[in-house]
Amino acid sequence: MIIKGPDTPSIIIGVQAGQARDVLDVAAALAKRLGAGMVCVTADPSLLSTGSRTDGSAIIEPIDPDTADTSPRELPEADRALVEEIAAGHGVPVEVRTLVGDPARALAAAADERDAVMIVVGTRTGRRRTAEFFNGSVAARLTHQQHRPVLVVPTNPVGFDDPLPWDA
Repeated sequence: MIIKGPDTPSIIIGVQAGQARDVLDVAAALAKRLGAGMVCVTADPSLLSTGSRTDGSAIIEPIDPDTADTSPRELPEADRALVEEIAAGHGVPVEVRTLVGDPARALAAAADERDAVMIVVGTRTGRRRTAEFFNGSVAARLTHQQHRPVLVVPTNPVGFDDPLPWDA
């Protein structure tokens, strides 16, 4: 189901392969309550857009000069199917887009393009040093580098007495 018309409000959702179902469920429930559509955005950070051709298509180049592949890695079919299943279950329109470059910039650009109501992302999983956690966090960067609200959905919460993911 594609989002219809420029007047339909949108929520941008950052998705990645193996995305936690919780992020999509929360985003879809919120979209339904707001009468908004979901625009699920995945970003391939190994590529970047270096401009536009005269026909409006993007010029995409690999970051690694030894790589010739300029095709962005799409969201795997199983993940696309999950996105569509969750959106349909909540009765909200959805669109899946693949962008290139820094994920925080890609999400902010998609939000600007759609004049989105907000951006929804999940937390990172795994153990990381504190500096690496904050420097690499898409959510932290979005909350400081663009003007829309950002909803961060916990993907693997721990109790208050448990060590945090970035604690050694």
